[in-house]
Amino acid sequence: MVAPPSIRVIQVLFVISLLRGKVRHKAPFTIVIEAAGVGYEVLCTQEAYEQAGKLGGECEVWTRLVVREDSMTLYGFASMEERALFDLVVGVSGIGPKTAVGILSGLGAEHLREAIGSADTGRLTAIPGIGRKTAERLIVELRDKLLKEETYAPPTTGAAKVRSDALQALVALGYQRVVAEKAIRSVVRDKPESAKSVEALIRAALKEAA
Repeated sequence: MVAPPSIRVIQVLFVISLLRGKVRHKAPFTIVIEAAGVGYEVLCTQEAYEQAGKLGGECEVWTRLVVREDSMTLYGFASMEERALFDLVVGVSGIGPKTAVGILSGLGAEHLREAIGSADTGRLTAIPGIGRKTAERLIVELRDKLLKEETYAPPTTGAAKVRSDALQALVALGYQRVVAEKAIRSVVRDKPESAKSVEALIRAALKEAA
């Protein structure tokens, strides 16, 4: 009896870092991007989803491929910086990639850095699905890393101070923190001229939140 030939299993490792192509499908917060005749399904942060634009338009998304035993999922981000923060968050004990995307979507990359850097558990627990223990783990495991890498700067001057003061004002007016932060992010992204002063940012954010 002849022994069967040995079978060599070749594992190919590859990285999809950036996708640029046409938006073929959108359903919160998943988009399908056609690039070079191939449709890639991407689970996106809110910022990346909004930045992708309308169906049929061209978009660019930074990506991270996460491989599990039974799945391969492509996650999408609005920038390299947002993706880098995702890499840090997903490294926190007990936080998986989908939860990390939800955390980034809930606050946005910049506000998330501020919340962790200032140990603001209130802002973190305002994110849907994030309890106090998870918020504390984020702070304990990431605060020093963010400070060391200089990815967080206390909002004492400039644009960060304007956003922080506007946020506090909106919360004082009765808006939920998550809603206020989303409105501010939209203004900063779409109407940067309205984010140069606290008063102008508040007025523009109130229209977004209405």
